Amino acid sequence: MLAISLIVFGALSIVSGVWMIGQEKSPTLNQKSIEDAIALALKDANLTSKEENLIRDSAIQKGKDPELIIQKIKEDLKASEEEPETELIDVNAKAGLEFEKFVVKKFDPDFFIIKQWAGDKFVDGRYAESTLDPDLQLELKLGKERYPIAVECKWRSTTKGDFIRFANDGQLERYQTFEKKTNMPTFIALGVGGSPSSPEALYVIPVSAFNKPIQHIANIRKFTKPLDKNFYFDKEKGELR
Repeated sequence: MLAISLIVFGALSIVSGVWMIGQEKSPTLNQKSIEDAIALALKDANLTSKEENLIRDSAIQKGKDPELIIQKIKEDLKASEEEPETELIDVNAKAGLEFEKFVVKKFDPDFFIIKQWAGDKFVDGRYAESTLDPDLQLELKLGKERYPIAVECKWRSTTKGDFIRFANDGQLERYQTFEKKTNMPTFIALGVGGSPSSPEALYVIPVSAFNKPIQHIANIRKFTKPLDKNFYFDKEKGELR
């Protein structure tokens, strides 16, 4: 299971207590789970002064040290932001390929056709333009109808504190542009933990879901996919699940 920092977890348990911060005009938190509170305080991986004040006031009410809590959140966020790109996406090229194979096996060949599988080959800074496209382009086949989708595959050996970086800023923007240009629903298949061929957790994130590629784990949990089931593309909703 993915490890969540005990300090931040305990801290944000405070935020999910029973009270209303009327003067901040924030949503009431008395009915929210701890994960909802985390998502509220760390939306888009950007801890604002207003959110700091919310956590600080709540911590004081519960007799906790707010500075310790806030500092831990900032440290985790900074660590994710500074993580080298070579460590963000794959441990190495072999790990990346193994995870791509894992993802491909989730698409039933009776219903999905692989139209393109990027090779990511380059030399001296030269590479094909298609290298910048998502790893996989597939088509759902239903009779004579075809529904194209694209999937970028990312595997992370572990989280960085409570945060996950699933791409760099340029990559996420590029995939969003690809989706708009091709009108092809585009997703990031993110594996975390375990091994590339057998991750501990799997998420399928629409590229339009976030503006920043660093997210608190609570923000991406709604995109969790069962490890033992194949993917299904809902052509009506444009959802891969």
